[in-house]
Amino acid sequence: MYRETASAVSSALRGVLPTVYTTNPICSKKQCVNPVFPGLEDLQRLEQAPWIASSLSKTAPSMRFCRNAVDYDPALPAGGQQYGQQQQGGQYGQQGSQYGQQQGGQYEQQQGGQSDWIHRTVQRQDNAAATTYYYHIYALGLDAWDYQKPQYASDCIKAVWRMACFTYFPRAEMGIMEGAHSRYIRPCQSSCQNYLRTCGVECCDESVQCVFSHTRTISPTPGYLGPLYNVSSSGYLPHDGPSSLCTGGARPSARRLSAGLWALVILVVALSLQGCTYDVPVHKIGNWRAEPDYLIQHSFVAPGASAKDPHVNSCSIKRLSESLQCSGRGACTLWVRADQGNELAFCKCDKYWADPECRTARKSQTLAYLLSMFFGILGADKFYLGFPGLGIAKLLTLGGGGVWWVWDIISIGSAPVYSHDFRVAADLPHWAFVLSCVMFAAFLGFAAAYILVVTYRARKRKEAMLLAEQEEFGSKGQVSLFADAYGTQGGYLWAGGKHNHQLHGNPVHAPGGPAGTTVTTRLYGGQGGVLSGAVPTMGSMAPMRPMNSMRTNVQATGSWARQV
Repeated sequence: MYRETASAVSSALRGVLPTVYTTNPICSKKQCVNPVFPGLEDLQRLEQAPWIASSLSKTAPSMRFCRNAVDYDPALPAGGQQYGQQQQGGQYGQQGSQYGQQQGGQYEQQQGGQSDWIHRTVQRQDNAAATTYYYHIYALGLDAWDYQKPQYASDCIKAVWRMACFTYFPRAEMGIMEGAHSRYIRPCQSSCQNYLRTCGVECCDESVQCVFSHTRTISPTPGYLGPLYNVSSSGYLPHDGPSSLCTGGARPSARRLSAGLWALVILVVALSLQGCTYDVPVHKIGNWRAEPDYLIQHSFVAPGASAKDPHVNSCSIKRLSESLQCSGRGACTLWVRADQGNELAFCKCDKYWADPECRTARKSQTLAYLLSMFFGILGADKFYLGFPGLGIAKLLTLGGGGVWWVWDIISIGSAPVYSHDFRVAADLPHWAFVLSCVMFAAFLGFAAAYILVVTYRARKRKEAMLLAEQEEFGSKGQVSLFADAYGTQGGYLWAGGKHNHQLHGNPVHAPGGPAGTTVTTRLYGGQGGVLSGAVPTMGSMAPMRPMNSMRTNVQATGSWARQV
């Protein structure tokens, strides 16, 4: 949504400013690599090359990587040899010959020369598509060796695979004969849009456009004072597939809102921002163009060669020492083992290394597992794997209440997971994970049971002590249940534990009785005094029932008050 809105704003600014892009300050980049689309840098070169129309029936048998992606009649690069060239030196179509005829025969190259040329050309294009796919998958932080069969992988992997094949196997023009010259037809914008959606590409500006035209000025050499050169590049064709106007069979997965609706949205936003003085930050170089070019970053420079002459894929260099291939940390392995006639090979790195030339060290699965087990509730494993945002969330929620913590322990220990860059090194034996996980779970269960038992026993012991204390003090003294009803403060007076048997008749006001009604309180010294009955001495109150059966135990020492 932001990309379309910002694109409209940028389009309005281009009328008065050079190419500029607005900045989204609350955005987080994702899969923002350079080049942002697989095979983008080869579009200009491929478009300038001569192409010849072919047929799917003749090219499909020689395809390996793109066989299931190409379902149309492709065009093949001429490569200095004309497709359908006559054996006796005459060019196809010359000397009055018609298409499909060669000295009265059908359009076929004698002695198998045409078939061999088709096979070699198709194999070369198929290898180019596989190389583009291989490097772009690694640029996304994934291991390309995990996706050797992209037709069975996720939608993102399929989108990369299709775009690579559509780039190097363009659709032949409609209405022309097989073997005739054809122009290069770029992939459809729908294939590009599907890639952006399924892979979640986000560069936080509007530079990620499927249909674009970009011009930049470069200098041939550093410090060059002569005229500069303008280099132009463009994107994909503004058509949705399948269409004869573009290459590809993928329809757009989700249609975007119409331009009129976006204009209405922008107008409403502009009217709501009247009076604001906030300046939208802009930049002239797209965010994905500012990223390092992964083809240059993962290129190979032979010893003694110039850095201006890098090679893509050290395994493609003949007679190169194995100690130099794959940076000495891997081995060149055939991409398609079943095709012995195809020598396409890539670096298959050792356990602790990754990227196309084995230069990036992987993180350890064992260390990530231990961090997840002992400090995962604080998010230490997420910080180690390169996900600080998830680490903070895990820390604040204490491992998601324990559920997230347990989930990460199992997921990290059971199989190598992906870190921020590539998969972790598989250095944790499965038996070690199972044994440690069972022992850790048993320890947690024993610790939880021990804490519950100790807590329960402590509570029961406290209750028993309180009950024994109540029985002990209760056996030493009793008092009337309704002594408070006569204002005697619980029916006893503290006398410091002295046995004073003096009788005091103190008239006090009877609560709730008529005015002038009094009761007489007698004090008996000693402990264990028992109230046998309450005798009111008031004229207007009815006699009260004896309370011989109503007695209560009171924990106290000293003198007790008896009401009569």
